[in-house]
Amino acid sequence: MRDIRYLLTAWGNWSGSRIGTEYKAAWPIATVSSDIRPMLSDEDGEIVDRAVGRLKHFDPLGYDIVVAYYKGKVSCRAIGREIDRNHKYVAAILTRAEAYIAGQVDAILMIA
Repeated sequence: MRDIRYLLTAWGNWSGSRIGTEYKAAWPIATVSSDIRPMLSDEDGEIVDRAVGRLKHFDPLGYDIVVAYYKGKVSCRAIGREIDRNHKYVAAILTRAEAYIAGQVDAILMIA
């Protein structure tokens, strides 16, 4: 099984480099050769995106935290300050959301 945190980090970079989600990229948007951020192919990115989208229906707060943390690069402490909660609470929600997404990614890959 893939490391879900690495996969979500790559998903955040992939989704942040997209101009729009309705068209597949024909080439990488960032063509800088020194860019060492983890990235996903469009196919893998869409799989993770689908799993993250399913989280929104199951746990809206977890979805918001995952998007802020992995796509927006916001720390757990900053998210906690924004929602008036302890950063440990945010980290616990994030861990639960990561586990849900990992299960969804595995389920999607089993079907395909």
